[in-house]
Amino acid sequence: MDGAGLGLSGLAAYRAVEGIDAAPEEFMKMAMDATRAFLLQAENAIAAGDRMVKARALSSAAKVIEFMLGLSGVEPGALSDHLAEVYQYILETILIANAGNDVKAVVAGRLAVEQLAAVWRRVFPDALVLE
Repeated sequence: MDGAGLGLSGLAAYRAVEGIDAAPEEFMKMAMDATRAFLLQAENAIAAGDRMVKARALSSAAKVIEFMLGLSGVEPGALSDHLAEVYQYILETILIANAGNDVKAVVAGRLAVEQLAAVWRRVFPDALVLE
């Protein structure tokens, strides 16, 4: 199946398959990268006045963050609690952005994702690909 039956674009279908065998830390990088891409798409849609694209992008970003929020409670403790607070903050910015067509809220959420991704990549550096 090429993903068309699931309503997935080629890139989304590839990403879905790519994540199947990913290590948890790599999967989280993919999730943060996807969230960042959705938030950038929402920023561009707001600038273009395209409410439908904005709504879809923010909905997709929220689904990824909700998934990450659910994972944050798997290992109870201070780190999980702090991650949950960050994820909840990002969800709040998404809701504010969607309700008020607020690009500043989208940017705030995207910056939080980017900062979290930067810390994550320091702890779990990207693997070098040798050709």
